[in-house]
Amino acid sequence: MLEPEVLPMDTVLVTGGTGHLGRSVVARLKPSYRVRVLARSPGSDPDVEWIRGDLATGEGITAAVSGAQVVVHAATLSPAARRGYLLPVDFWRSPPEVDVDGTRRLLDAAIRADVAHFAYVSIVGVDRARIPYMRVKHTAEELVRTGRVPWSILRATQFHWLTDRMLGKAARLPMMPLPTDLRTQPVDSRDFADHLVGRLTEGPGGQCVDFGGPEVLTLGALLTTWRQIRGRQPRMLRIPVPSTVERAARDLTCPAGKRGTLTWAEWLRTHPPE
Repeated sequence: MLEPEVLPMDTVLVTGGTGHLGRSVVARLKPSYRVRVLARSPGSDPDVEWIRGDLATGEGITAAVSGAQVVVHAATLSPAARRGYLLPVDFWRSPPEVDVDGTRRLLDAAIRADVAHFAYVSIVGVDRARIPYMRVKHTAEELVRTGRVPWSILRATQFHWLTDRMLGKAARLPMMPLPTDLRTQPVDSRDFADHLVGRLTEGPGGQCVDFGGPEVLTLGALLTTWRQIRGRQPRMLRIPVPSTVERAARDLTCPAGKRGTLTWAEWLRTHPPE
């Protein structure tokens, strides 16, 4: 049996369409598809159908999903990403209202609307990480995986913009503590948007191949490049970490997966700090 495919001029609903990734996804969909975005604060792009709503409360979800053939669920709630740094509470709890409760509501609406493809944006290594936010994302994956809507789960490594934001915040400290030997694989959100939209044209793919940046770097090398290009010289304190933490960090990379093309240095040179 052939899998359903997204066709030109189908309606694609994007949640998280005003975020870094969502804006890139919307831009790539607009030339070929009717694009609808569910957002608490709708934008002004006349080529997009804006639906005011909130995944955390359920507002607008039914209207947003009605008539859509495809749902791209890129919305998420990470307090640490928003503020650009971790707090002790982030190691104990992550709010589930958007990622779990909102995903469940969206899936229920997608069943009623006979949606042909539900594409969920997730994170590489989410099934192995112990951080509460990652566990919340994994719970959302399980809802998608066990649901009744044909699905794809697309995982990415950490985006360049988030890495830049977190380094910028950390550089304000008198001393920047950093586990320099840990490995990371930052990726351009636009590269991942290309991958995601390409996946939509192929129809539901289940658990898709992981997607990461073109380089696997140590945090020390990543910071050296950041300091050179951003022209900031924070004092750094190297933090040794146990081997278990090193293994956990490697789980968040995907050297054998698909890779984007824009390197960390290239991204920094073309994007001013936030």
